[in-house]
Amino acid sequence: MKRLLLMLLTALLILVCVLVGRPLLLPEAQLNRDSVQLPVAIDAQRAAESLAAAIRLPTISHQIGAPAAQLEASQAAFAGLRQWLVERYPRVSQQLLMEETGSQSLLLRWPGLNRQLPAVLLMAHQDVVPVVPGSEAQWTHPPFAGIIADGYVWGRGAIDTKGSLVAMLEACEALLAQGFTPPRDVLLAFGHDEEIGGSGNRRLAAQLKAQGQRLAWVNDEGGFIVRGQVPGVSQDVAVVGIAEKGYLSVLLKAKAQGGHSSQPQPFAETAVGRLSQALQRIAAKPFSRDLEGPTRQLLDSVSPAQSFGYRMVFANLWLFAPLVEQQMSATPAGAAQLQTTLAPTLLRSGVKENVLPSEARAILNLRLHPRDSIDGVLAHLREAVNDPLVTVQAMPGGREASKVSDAQGAAFKQFAEVIRQSFGNTLVAPNLTVGGTDSRSYEGLSDNIFRFSPLLMEPGDLARMHGDNERVAITTLANAAGFYYRLLGSLTGE
Repeated sequence: MKRLLLMLLTALLILVCVLVGRPLLLPEAQLNRDSVQLPVAIDAQRAAESLAAAIRLPTISHQIGAPAAQLEASQAAFAGLRQWLVERYPRVSQQLLMEETGSQSLLLRWPGLNRQLPAVLLMAHQDVVPVVPGSEAQWTHPPFAGIIADGYVWGRGAIDTKGSLVAMLEACEALLAQGFTPPRDVLLAFGHDEEIGGSGNRRLAAQLKAQGQRLAWVNDEGGFIVRGQVPGVSQDVAVVGIAEKGYLSVLLKAKAQGGHSSQPQPFAETAVGRLSQALQRIAAKPFSRDLEGPTRQLLDSVSPAQSFGYRMVFANLWLFAPLVEQQMSATPAGAAQLQTTLAPTLLRSGVKENVLPSEARAILNLRLHPRDSIDGVLAHLREAVNDPLVTVQAMPGGREASKVSDAQGAAFKQFAEVIRQSFGNTLVAPNLTVGGTDSRSYEGLSDNIFRFSPLLMEPGDLARMHGDNERVAITTLANAAGFYYRLLGSLTGE
């Protein structure tokens, strides 16, 4: 008995040593502890005024069927934005080549010293979402007034993504003023319809492919610099999406015998009953979840800077992974990182309250994790439904999840280093982007797609995107311009 007890105590001691020792062996957090100065060529006030002017042009993406007056107003705004670019950025408009795109999307090429090298691509979109009618009074400043007040630029598109667009142009204009020529071509792609599907960038990507263009890397929206939003981390975290989830809408259609509601068949045999049971069976069979992939890379990147309790957990995922997965799955944002998600968004059945419908429909919207495929997801749903009178059909417009860019590759390491040079006390973490971006159109042209907008987001700021009181701090905008200034300046001819 004593021998057994001694063995148990020894095993417990070894376990404690492993749990405590592993976090102590983690590498030191990689970040720039020095204060960072804004490049002298970047003028923060000028950048703010540029963004304010861009916001005053309501380049709203409207769905097909919108009133003609709204469509005409948006057309005029897009034309105005192009003219604003020419006037506000004379060096960009004179020295960069504006390629014909056949749409309102813009493609500018900055010729480099070696035209044979793969180019780099910076992306932002010109279009913005509408303001919900009747919500204007909830804004501190009118959404399309482009007001500069209290240290912020206010208005629709400040974050998504006219802020990034302006920061790119400010950086390019400053570098051109210094006589800078990049060692390779630099492309700027400013789509016009990202908010309603991104056909503009699909066309631009096809155009570049037809030219035989290769891209060393692509930078589009996706992650941000977040503050106070990663548990156990006091530093800011630059979240860089190295993959994005796929998209699929699925139609469930349940059939049954119709008739008068005064003599119904059993509830489970009605169209609505069959559909409701099918939805319940789907809910009871969620998709597999796992920390591996971009989400695991994020945890590995931030854990060296976390408080000891968090470091002990994340350094010992061989033991604590199920607990971490459970905790993450308890929140919508956490679950979206771990698995393919499913949301019932539309239900339809019946034409009159006293008539049994012969059909009931539901549309499910899924965001596919990179480990899953459209075919696999459909098979999973059909197996869960398991009812010959309920069909599961993929709707048009679906797309697979993206490839995962290499966070250990030279391109990502250089990109991360520029982030650290541009933002002090900031960790860089790869991540999975759960929404869709226009960058997916360029997968066939580059192996390195980095989804990152260099804007600081404090708690509550992300809700301003597509919501009320969208704004960006003047210092944040200037620092973003400084990032692009350094990024372009760091390009090499290798």
